[in-house]
Amino acid sequence: MGKEGQAELDKGTGPFYKRLATILMDDIRSGRWAVGAALPTEKELCDTFQVSRHTTREALRQLEEKGLIARRQGSGSTVLATSPLVRYEQNIQTIEDMLHHGASTRLHVILAQEVGADANAYSSQVWQLAKTPCVWVRSIRYPRNDARPLALVDVYVAVRSKRQHRQLLNVETAAKEIVATVDVNKIDRIDQHFSAINVGPAEAKLLHVQADEAVFQILRYYFDAAGRLMVVAHSLYNGGLFTYGSTLRRS
Repeated sequence: MGKEGQAELDKGTGPFYKRLATILMDDIRSGRWAVGAALPTEKELCDTFQVSRHTTREALRQLEEKGLIARRQGSGSTVLATSPLVRYEQNIQTIEDMLHHGASTRLHVILAQEVGADANAYSSQVWQLAKTPCVWVRSIRYPRNDARPLALVDVYVAVRSKRQHRQLLNVETAAKEIVATVDVNKIDRIDQHFSAINVGPAEAKLLHVQADEAVFQILRYYFDAAGRLMVVAHSLYNGGLFTYGSTLRRS
């Protein structure tokens, strides 16, 4: 394999570390190493391609800078994405845009439970404004084909039926039920509030950022045609991966 790897490396141009980085990127893109998989160790890469440890480390650094892998001393390299780091841009002009943007991301529910009015400010608002019990669903939103967390999403739902309550408390069905609750045909108004905050240790761990790092906060209130509060959604976005855009026109 060493001779084959060396022959493959000799096909390229430029420094060996760039040639090796290109080969590894092509292999990741083709699916040889999927998202979440471990790359060969530095020693294995050195032996395969007959290059120095310095060349291998520099090639891996190139991949890390592009957001394709994460490197940890003693743990090797893990694939994070199949394409170089691209900021996720959310450009929303209408309620329909707001409700359909999730198609470009995936949601992983990690917690679902009923909470009282004293749990936090958001559950209190549901109890006071909607006059209903509140179910809290916590999720991580990821870009498609990417292992990096895009956002930590806490949704507080005003529960209005036993079926809805049951579906929300099941982590396997909670995301689907939230989508059904904020269906475009049911929502009349969404109030939005944007700010930057310094994230706490627990949330930072889930977002894979440093504690006290600034993140993009979006708070949304969903109302139906009768003016009833249906959902409060609190999202913390990784500022390194996310851009929010809008277009303003003369009225």
